[in-house]
Amino acid sequence: MKIAMILPHFYPYVGGGELMFYEVARKLVSLGHEVRVVARNVGEEYLGEKDVSGIRVRYCKWRSAFGHPLPRVRDIEDVVQWCDVVHTSIFTTAPVTSKLAAKYGKPSLLTVYEVRGFKWFWTDVFYRAIVYFAVEQFCIRQRFDRYHAISEATKRDFLKYSGKKDITRVYLASDLNDESLTDISLAGHFGIKNKKVFLYYGRPGRTKGVNIYEKAIAILKNEGTDLSGVRFCFLLGAEPEKPRREFQKSVVDDGLKGLVKIRHSVSRGELLNCIKQADCVVVPSITEGFGFSALEACLSGTPLIVSDAGSLPEVVYGKCLIFKNRDARELAKRIKAVIEKGDDAFDNIEKKSFSVRKMTDGILKIYGDMR
Repeated sequence: MKIAMILPHFYPYVGGGELMFYEVARKLVSLGHEVRVVARNVGEEYLGEKDVSGIRVRYCKWRSAFGHPLPRVRDIEDVVQWCDVVHTSIFTTAPVTSKLAAKYGKPSLLTVYEVRGFKWFWTDVFYRAIVYFAVEQFCIRQRFDRYHAISEATKRDFLKYSGKKDITRVYLASDLNDESLTDISLAGHFGIKNKKVFLYYGRPGRTKGVNIYEKAIAILKNEGTDLSGVRFCFLLGAEPEKPRREFQKSVVDDGLKGLVKIRHSVSRGELLNCIKQADCVVVPSITEGFGFSALEACLSGTPLIVSDAGSLPEVVYGKCLIFKNRDARELAKRIKAVIEKGDDAFDNIEKKSFSVRKMTDGILKIYGDMR
């Protein structure tokens, strides 16, 4: 079987969706299938035709609009003509892939990471929310032969907003076994000693809720909570740049600079080590299609505090506390409980299974059903 994947991003771009496509492509190659990927370039190093673990990847220099790459038909058309099945994801690659799949009579699959609908208006200024809402509605209404959701929450939202009647749920996954842990300590990364560490890691985008988290820390400080033995550590991606600057400014304005430690993202091996060493991981997302960072914390055995946004309640397990989405005061109460009671503050949620094998087998079954 010949599979074409038309994607906004691909390896070494890091994210739950990108990991899924990478693992599925590797699995296909190991089974003797051919895979070709077309995606936006990742710096100058990943530009043009490359071989990535036996996967033929074409990295293209696509422009962006509102943070999303704008693919060109001429970069994609020959790959769609060549394949037996074409697979893409939302947002901006969906319309061009749908059009070309129909033109050449190719079975097509759309992976849906998240459908926010009116939740766009929770996090963006009105004119941007209007644009994002319209683009999302346009993309999810494109014609494909099959649709794939990465969680039950995403599946529900897709059915609600798309007008479609069917979509298959296959969860994302991480086995945390592809990278060796480093010997660099979490405390060493942030220059702290003998403190209880609450860790956040990932993008500083508005939907990730870091502003809610910052407000919760400010509430604790203003209420006189003893935070002398605590540090709030953030491993923040460089983009989106504007929300990152806004977060850093709020930390300074609210007098939290001594309590909040921020540094750039680290290698995956270092990240996994930091997760394991943290006393608690905080995932304050406002919207969430799956919750990859939350799953990594669960797999690492680290207690966590999460919002009830989107798919998070269906993904998390182990020692967890859940707070109401966008409620900084409730988040502050959860943090205070952990500071005062330690592990006794957490609820214990039964273990769940999200394996890479289940993920890849689920996607391969959809491919088989399409032929």
